[in-house]
Amino acid sequence: MSWWGWLIVGIVLVGAELMTDAAFYLVFAGAAAIVVGLLVVAGLGLPVWAQWVAFSVLAIASMVLFRRKLYDRLRGGSERMQHAAVDALVTVDEDVAPGRRTRVRLQGTQWTAVNVGWESIAAGADARVVEVDGVELRIEGAAPGQDGW
Repeated sequence: MSWWGWLIVGIVLVGAELMTDAAFYLVFAGAAAIVVGLLVVAGLGLPVWAQWVAFSVLAIASMVLFRRKLYDRLRGGSERMQHAAVDALVTVDEDVAPGRRTRVRLQGTQWTAVNVGWESIAAGADARVVEVDGVELRIEGAAPGQDGW
């Protein structure tokens, strides 16, 4: 394929990624096509079959090596990040047995909360948020008068 064909394919793939949410798969395929196009224009006399092999290897290798890291960094899915609600205290309005759900109020919003502790939380008692899973809080009973763990 000619060098400009690879560049067009690469630009179309990167553009398609920007127009849709393909989860960063098309970016790496597009970047691989652009790299192959630049190799051809640089005078590297690759036969057509070698261009396709280079494209395939570059696309797959870059996807395997870099996609998860880039996707997590751009989408905020890093494991090191902690939700602001973690360690906050909430008051439960009803008795909550281990593994049961209830509604709690935190920062002016109603949340569904699950008691992940080993003990029941009595109505009117404080509970500490230990994890946030999407729109659900994981709570455990907090010792009375305890400001921190």
